Amino acid sequence: MDPNVRTEQKHVVLDTPGERREIVTEKTERGPENTGPSSATIAIIAVLAIATIGVIVYFAMNKTESEFDRNANLAAAASQSSPQQPSVIIQQPAPAQAPIIIQQPAPAQQAPIIFEQPAAPSQRQNTSANDDANMQDIATKRLIEEPAMAAVLITINDARAVLTGTVSSAAAKVKAEQLVKSIRGVKSVDNKIEVSG
Repeated sequence: MDPNVRTEQKHVVLDTPGERREIVTEKTERGPENTGPSSATIAIIAVLAIATIGVIVYFAMNKTESEFDRNANLAAAASQSSPQQPSVIIQQPAPAQAPIIIQQPAPAQQAPIIFEQPAAPSQRQNTSANDDANMQDIATKRLIEEPAMAAVLITINDARAVLTGTVSSAAAKVKAEQLVKSIRGVKSVDNKIEVSG
């Protein structure tokens, strides 16, 4: 049976004093044809489409984040395994100002190298143990470069150097003192080197 066809039957009874009659009428109507999906079907399809799009967007975002994290990890691993040009920071001391930092571009971050310029003469009275250690390292390297001064030891405290050890000539003793005096920040040199020979 066609769902668009509707049949309606009516029974009418006429009761008069002399007779009784029954009239049956049948009426058939054809309704509009329903060719498309119902509104409930459309609503279900819309909800499923929105849910599918949401799931796709969720997975796409998670994939992008995981790829970003993976790429960051790969870049970090590559920067640790390959030699890089270090960053150079030049720091100028100033009483109440922030240091001036000059940084060279490098392919990946590595520990910076810091060069400190010596303090102005008015600030040299406040040398720190760190400055003393830097001056002592420089002086030790300069003395090691001279074969005649291999047995010379140096200690620097409060920008005052003390030389000890032995050298083979008086000229080597004087030269050791001059090398240490030429280092910026050294105030005085107490030359206790002994000449053996």
